[in-house]
Amino acid sequence: MNKLFIYIPTYNRPEALKTQLSVLVPQISGLTNNVRLLVSDNDSTDQIYADMKKKYSGYENVEFRQNAGNIGGNANIALGFVFAKKDEFLWILGDNDIISESAIDYIVEVLDKSVDFYCFNFSVNEATAIDYSWEQGWQTPMDWRMGLISNALYNMNSVQDSIGEAFFYHNSSFPHLAVACATAKLKGNVKFKLLPHEEIHSEEFNSSESPTDYSLANIGMPLLVPLFPIDEAKSFSLGWLRKHVVNLYRFRNTRYNIYLQSRSVLRYYGGWKARLLLNLGWLAYFFYSLFLPHRSKFIDFAKQKLSITSQEKLKKLREIICGK
Repeated sequence: MNKLFIYIPTYNRPEALKTQLSVLVPQISGLTNNVRLLVSDNDSTDQIYADMKKKYSGYENVEFRQNAGNIGGNANIALGFVFAKKDEFLWILGDNDIISESAIDYIVEVLDKSVDFYCFNFSVNEATAIDYSWEQGWQTPMDWRMGLISNALYNMNSVQDSIGEAFFYHNSSFPHLAVACATAKLKGNVKFKLLPHEEIHSEEFNSSESPTDYSLANIGMPLLVPLFPIDEAKSFSLGWLRKHVVNLYRFRNTRYNIYLQSRSVLRYYGGWKARLLLNLGWLAYFFYSLFLPHRSKFIDFAKQKLSITSQEKLKKLREIICGK
């Protein structure tokens, strides 16, 4: 039987983690030789984590660790590749992406060492193998929602020569994608297997606990572009700018140095069209920033004066200019 390593990076979400573990641990308790779990706490402030560590201390294949300080969510994600072993499949599982009650049995049953990556996908009803070339570009795996940490498994034997990329590209907010793309680039051809999403995940835990901050992702994702084939690097840069250029400026002060790096990457790979979009985006952001303080008044006015059809058109225009 193939081995599975479940790695849960967490920070200040004790209730979500408690729910996740209540579903997960009973499924792996009898699989001590094949499945192990590591919870990596990013120096949370809540005492509940210590209580949970004590509660699950009797399980041979359940372990808790805590960083000496908050190293950031992306770095904590990247550590999953460090703690995984070469003969395991790595599953970086979000603390609030609650799994189904039969997820582990299903995954362990379908694991195959010849597969490089598994993705959990809404578009398939059964396990579907796909041979994939790096030259095809990386947009398709992203369409398979591989960017969500809980939606993929990584064959550590396949990715072992690329795990360093998780740290070189962790400011992209997608260190796991960097490892996958670098592996495909190195190998040339990789094997994916898509699994039905409903077999794996139950629901996302809804709570107000430590909501995910995507501001870094809004400025950092272009850092992945050098890993793409050259044609896709250009098309991705331009497509990303069309959707996200205003957010690039909105969140630039979150990490200004990363904003500068991303802007340079976009200008280099996107050419003159990227420069044009960046300039137009700045103008759009300028007017957006003027509008923002009066946003609620404008929305109330629009609801009172405009038809539903006109409101929908305004909404689509706003999404085009500012991103969804």
